[in-house]
This record gives sequence, structure tokens and C-alpha cells, in this order.
Amino acid sequence: MRTLGKLIGLSAFAMTLAIPAAAQAAAANLVDGTVATSGTNCSWTNAATSDNPPNTLTIDQASVSVTCDDGTPITLNNSPQVTFDDGAGTATVDKLNITGTKSGISCTYEATGVQFARTGDTRDYTGGPISAGKTDGSILCPGTMTLDSAAVSFH
Repeated sequence: MRTLGKLIGLSAFAMTLAIPAAAQAAAANLVDGTVATSGTNCSWTNAATSDNPPNTLTIDQASVSVTCDDGTPITLNNSPQVTFDDGAGTATVDKLNITGTKSGISCTYEATGVQFARTGDTRDYTGGPISAGKTDGSILCPGTMTLDSAAVSFH
């Protein structure tokens, strides 16, 4: 059952990490992302954002559609706000709230203040490990979930 909870948490957290990475300031306000944990990989493309980095922006939860290689359905429950510190080369997500369901068991996890490091002078960011606490779900869901790695790219 730990493996089930881990996969659900990974998938859910992957969605959480839909915390985009953008390209240039004149770009189209979109973000792509990938997350990995315990051998499961999840990704999304072209999620809408309210602005371009380095401006503070919000990722539109309705536009985030996560696909995981193990088929776990993931739902982003909030529209995360992302702030940028170009001097430090970081992007910080205020809150990620994700639900993953596997074999009829749903687990919801939340992480706050999630920080990513920028790659060079691009709008590509990486992070991890990232820990999220369980906020709802079955007793079979682990109390915390750790995402091994995550990457986002704003364009």
C-alpha cells in the first residue's frame, strides 16, 4: 500500500509542480513541466499563465492537464501564484494543492513556498526534492509525499 500511496502522491505532486517555467518576456504566457518520483514520470504542456516572468504570475489550474506514465489521474486544486527573483535565479510557488487517485483511492497533498532554481539566463527552472503534507484522503495515503525532481519551462 505504500507504493500505491507513493504513486498517487507523486502524480499529485507532479501536478503541483506545474509551476511553470517561461521563456522570454514577450512570450505567450505558457508553461510546461515534468516531475518524477520513484520511477513515475508526469508532465504537462502549454498551461496558461496570467503574465510572463519576471512578473509575478498565476498559473490557471483549469489549463493544467497532467499525464503520468502510469496513468494516474492528477488534479491541481488551486491556481498557484509564482514570484521570481532574477537576482537570485529563483522562482517560488506560493501553494500547490494536488489530488491523485489510484485504484479508487484519492490522496490530496499540499506544499507551500516551493522554490525552483533557474538554469542560466533562461526561463527554465528545476527543483527537488520537494515534500508535501497530506491534507485529505484515505488512511492508506502516506502522511507526506516527496517529489524527487521537477522542472518547469515558461514560454
